[in-house]
Amino acid sequence: MKKNNFIIALKQLSFAILFMISIVGQAETQQILDSDTTGSHEIEDISLIMADSIRVQQAVEDDSVIKEDGPLIEDKSQQRPGTALFAVNKKKTKYAYFDTTQSIDRVLQNNAFDVGEKLTFIIRYGPIVAGSATMSVPKIKKINGYECFHIVSEARSSKFFSTFFKVHDRVESYMDRDGFFSWRFEKHLHEGNYRANQVVEYDHINQIAVTNKKDTLRIPRCIHDVMSAFYYVRIIPLEVGKSAFIDNHTDRKLYPLEVKVLGKERVTVKAGTFDCIVIEPVLRSDAIFKQRGRLTVWLTDDSRRIPVQMKSKIIIGSITAELKSAKGTKRAK
Repeated sequence: MKKNNFIIALKQLSFAILFMISIVGQAETQQILDSDTTGSHEIEDISLIMADSIRVQQAVEDDSVIKEDGPLIEDKSQQRPGTALFAVNKKKTKYAYFDTTQSIDRVLQNNAFDVGEKLTFIIRYGPIVAGSATMSVPKIKKINGYECFHIVSEARSSKFFSTFFKVHDRVESYMDRDGFFSWRFEKHLHEGNYRANQVVEYDHINQIAVTNKKDTLRIPRCIHDVMSAFYYVRIIPLEVGKSAFIDNHTDRKLYPLEVKVLGKERVTVKAGTFDCIVIEPVLRSDAIFKQRGRLTVWLTDDSRRIPVQMKSKIIIGSITAELKSAKGTKRAK
């Protein structure tokens, strides 16, 4: 295999374990941390953001917004009860429908995971062990006065692959302990010579996501980051042939995700043999979003929904994350 192919593979390495990231185009890694991290920036006035959303909503109802030189609007056939249009990016060039019925005071049942859980994965590029990754819930921490699960995922390239392209990525999510949505998200990337750090604060009361203390975007309440979305999928009902819908925020953009439940399979990995339910997250609107690659996830078919295996197609070949060990898991129901 050529060196360039190794580099391409390793650039994708960390994303196989971070579930939604591969789906929302995270492979197009961009510089996230500006050189001016301490500068003063005006946060866009909330009333202006709200007014803009109302204007677009009215225009759609009047069938007057879809123009050649206007913003792209998700087809109204995708609108479900209780949803409204939100700009998916700061430039307001694309709009999609997101859930507006959720409350930050909601309380959801969790039989899937708790503090102390740690999952360890082997990551393979074809037959080659390309690295390892962990997903853990080390503690509870208060954010904005709310108790949150502190969720941490780390991915590292193997010694062999690090010769070509060293990867050490760390992603952290602070997920509301009762409502299971994100209050804070951190991403720290170390990939070859590339470094990037990102911190996102989610203000669900004012419906604003603030990235690196300066960039703002209006959000629906109870939005997810890529990690909280993964853990949220673990606690909700999953029925073969049906889909779950999750509103997601990543890299200053909103993404409406549909999680398709494909079927059930028995799989054998390093950690053992498991009866699994198979899911595939997809972007809901082809007209608005370009989906890159395909990700399939095998979760244990019990109350814990432990991720046993993940497979992601990349530019060259595929990446597989395989469960090696699971510690501190709940008792299955």
